[in-house]
Amino acid sequence: MSKYVVGIDVGGTSTKFGLFMTDGEKIDKWKIATDSEDNGKHLTGHIIKSIKERFVEHSISEGRLTGIGIGVPGFVDEATGVVDIAVNIGWENYPLKAILADAFHVPVFINNDANLAAAGEHWQGAGKKEASSFFVTLGTGVGGGIIVNGDLVTGLNGTAGEIGHTVTVPHGRLCTCGREGCLEEYVAAKGLRRSLRDYLRNFKDSRSLHKDSEVIDIYEAAKAGDALAAYIVNEAAYYLAYALANAVTLINPEKIIIGGGMSAAGETLLHPLVDHYKRFVLKEADESLSFEFARLGNDAGIYGATWLVLKRLGYFE
Repeated sequence: MSKYVVGIDVGGTSTKFGLFMTDGEKIDKWKIATDSEDNGKHLTGHIIKSIKERFVEHSISEGRLTGIGIGVPGFVDEATGVVDIAVNIGWENYPLKAILADAFHVPVFINNDANLAAAGEHWQGAGKKEASSFFVTLGTGVGGGIIVNGDLVTGLNGTAGEIGHTVTVPHGRLCTCGREGCLEEYVAAKGLRRSLRDYLRNFKDSRSLHKDSEVIDIYEAAKAGDALAAYIVNEAAYYLAYALANAVTLINPEKIIIGGGMSAAGETLLHPLVDHYKRFVLKEADESLSFEFARLGNDAGIYGATWLVLKRLGYFE
């Protein structure tokens, strides 16, 4: 009798689900709005209800559910299944694993959303052929995930891979984490918008940008030859290259995978990024490394959450 796994990716605006068989075949995917009202206290109930409804739609008995994996945008303790803090949701010291396990009576595995996006790309995406890779996601913030020898590296407290909070500019911009000069303050969407506002005051040569321009406008303007936009993109690529070169020296992966909404910038970002990276990286660590954009898009998280269940339950050799 077929067994099933549910992979869940909790996002700030939507929560995505994937229903998979234990052989990895995807049966269905869907999403619901992420309800963060009242510090997210209703969201888990919505998740439980949605899974139960989908099982009914597919005429699948809940007894055939093998496990649930879930990625959360915040700091989590994989061992206990407690969400230490997920600011965008409102969860703090939240026993997510216990609640879901009580509802379905199956093993539940929880991890950071960027880690699981990395796992998804490793399993079925851009990192499928590599045993080791580093995944960086560029969007509202900057996250990362490390795969070494086919498994996630999360560290003692689950913070391994948090490249967005590596200090890249000492005494630089104040980050939401409370420190100064974190990478995401220069490379994430909010960082690029701040750079635009700062430089517009003194840079008069832009033909198409203004203080309210969106990040995609900056990349499009850079591609079209706008001098200010090109400067901002080059600066972001410089700082990202600096951080990635250090990560490669430490981890020695086979591939760097770039995902997130800003990866849509394509070669406009990748070309200066690789140029700067080659200047910074230790030659011996870079001998066979390649760059690639993520392939799974918004589905990476549900694939990674499913992979986590299958990996922890021994379905992979």
